[in-house]
Amino acid sequence: MKRRAWHRWLLLAPFVWQVGLAPLVNDVGLRPFGLPFPMAWQMAGILIASLAIGIVYRLDRRRAAEDQDA
Repeated sequence: MKRRAWHRWLLLAPFVWQVGLAPLVNDVGLRPFGLPFPMAWQMAGILIASLAIGIVYRLDRRRAAEDQDA
């Protein structure tokens, strides 16, 4: 029986970050590093997406190795 890859739900985090939370940050007046806050938010979203993809990739590799050993 094939196991489910529940960790792949982590790939929704960047989508929620960019689309779901964007309306909340449009009116923020903070200017980190001299950038408008929505632009800094987008750049942080790139880091979040990269982190989520990296975690899913490592978990997939570990799972493939376990399946191969079994």
